[in-house]
Amino acid sequence: MVDAKTTTHSSDFWAYLRIIRPWNVLMVAIAMVLVFQSLIVPALPRAAESFEAFNFVLSVGVMCLLAAGGNAINDYFDVAEDSVNKPDRLIVGRLISRRKTMAFHYALSGLASLLSVWLSFRLSSPIPLVWCAVIGTLLSGYSPWFKRRFLRGNLIIALTVGQLPLWTLIGVLPLEDWPSVLGTLNGSGLLAYAALSAYLTFLREVTKDLQDIKGDRETGYDTLAVRWGERRTIFLLQILHWMGWALLGIASWGAFYWFNATWTLLLFLVPFMGAHLQLSRRLIHSVSAWQKLTLAGGLGFLADLLF
Repeated sequence: MVDAKTTTHSSDFWAYLRIIRPWNVLMVAIAMVLVFQSLIVPALPRAAESFEAFNFVLSVGVMCLLAAGGNAINDYFDVAEDSVNKPDRLIVGRLISRRKTMAFHYALSGLASLLSVWLSFRLSSPIPLVWCAVIGTLLSGYSPWFKRRFLRGNLIIALTVGQLPLWTLIGVLPLEDWPSVLGTLNGSGLLAYAALSAYLTFLREVTKDLQDIKGDRETGYDTLAVRWGERRTIFLLQILHWMGWALLGIASWGAFYWFNATWTLLLFLVPFMGAHLQLSRRLIHSVSAWQKLTLAGGLGFLADLLF
């Protein structure tokens, strides 16, 4: 006979795990490791004396906890919207109470803050703590304030993804040693990767708003898709995708010329083509998946730089 209490606790555990979106959190950790190993380590010799591996571990912990806490509070505020757009996947208010979800968010964000204090102490700099506070505030305010207002939410998420490579650097070296890395070819690659990640994330956020237009409209969200309508939003996405081709083309040329990349360029070019083709066919629900694969392809390119 199955113990009801054990079953309930087991269900609670999986529910809590689901609302932090563990695969997304894992991708944050993987991205930081790959950026560190492929772009920062080769440029470290000039500042190697300042580097301590434990600082990097702390910096990964901070960002993973912030991402997990941000995901939890996003589900907390999106109950009404999700009950329309994806009722079968609703967790908060059904498997976990809203009060427990908010407490979970505070616990994750509070732990991230404590780790950032520790990191600031080890680096003798307030920057990690201030940086963590800014990102934490933006993620906490995303659903209740920014997401409900025209384009603000899209830009916030793009910013938080784009800052990740720079946060990886700040968790490794004090600010005064940054020029020793950013002044190198690898430093330029790091900045380009950050910019592309932010741009592709912005595209994906606009696409997701188009997917969720029904629930957003019913719950009073002022997203781009709600304000402009489906036809005009798709037209804008077409323009942004063509601009994305230009940016990816420049990045591919630089990766081939300076980093000797060959077939690995296809890891992000092919998924981006898939996203654009599906957008042209107006199959919006699959566009976001292809865009996510494009971001993952960028990680594949970084992994190839290690070998």
